[in-house]
Amino acid sequence: MGVKNPYRGPLSSALSQDTYLVREFEKTRYQREDYYSAINIEPISISQIPRAMSRMGWKKSAALMKRWLETPAWKCPESWKDGMELPEGLYIPDEHCDDQTITMSWLMNYPSAAEAVNKLLNERALSPAGLGVTTKRLERLGWDGKGTYTFGRKNILGRPSMSARELEQKYQNNFLAVGDNFALHVVVDTLDDVYGSLGTYNLKVAVIGTASRGIDNKVYFEPSYAGVYVKDFYDFNNDGAWDQPLGLWTEDGILTRGQSVRSVLNRDTVRLGKKTMKVSKVFNSDFLNYRKETGKGGDFIVFSDVLWVKMNGVYELPWGV
Repeated sequence: MGVKNPYRGPLSSALSQDTYLVREFEKTRYQREDYYSAINIEPISISQIPRAMSRMGWKKSAALMKRWLETPAWKCPESWKDGMELPEGLYIPDEHCDDQTITMSWLMNYPSAAEAVNKLLNERALSPAGLGVTTKRLERLGWDGKGTYTFGRKNILGRPSMSARELEQKYQNNFLAVGDNFALHVVVDTLDDVYGSLGTYNLKVAVIGTASRGIDNKVYFEPSYAGVYVKDFYDFNNDGAWDQPLGLWTEDGILTRGQSVRSVLNRDTVRLGKKTMKVSKVFNSDFLNYRKETGKGGDFIVFSDVLWVKMNGVYELPWGV
């Protein structure tokens, strides 16, 4: 869902009351150690947030938010988010889908994401639950369980050539929800571009290969590749009556948790280096108001490209179970 509340947990009630976005128009001029000249500030407009993200180096976050701000107003139906009526991957309208911005090569630069990918591949792709879903996928693809059946498109070089949207529709068999650990972030500040662009997101895996009926009349599966990709919903829709806060920001970017706590203690100001900054509040509702006032602000589904990993082995499928 894009930028999310970084302050969930034991301190959230205090921190959520001081969640701000600001723009400083006149920088302070340092005069001596204990004195700072007055500053004039105005709240940053919603449309300026991508620029602040870019200044932090959050290029993916900026691109996704810029898309939301500039596309026609559209709210993602709740039935899409809970999976009850979400169109299959290839049939999601292009205007409600971004499958260009997030790449797995970029995501794998972040240790938490790389760890999650390894867990998904090693513990879930070929787990009993995953193989059970693969069995259902094969039935849906039309295999009757007789002879040998190879599935999953490849190019002339023998490499898989399917998008995440195609995998989602035909071959996906397991997933892993990736989110932040509040206790860890209190100690170690890990706010980064992944956090800003995806927040809590789903890593999905699909397996392709060959299924066959053995001489013992059981059905076996020999995987050739597993494909890992991201699927996420990008929106600013509140859950119930709670109006979600979206972090503390200056024109140079988001404040760390330590700086945020100092802002709370100092009653809406924070001292950064030789500057003392006043802060002001913003919530999900600010984005919803932007949508109402401008006719822009379109929710969308994020798909990454696919990270392909070679697989091997022989696994029994629960055919007919």
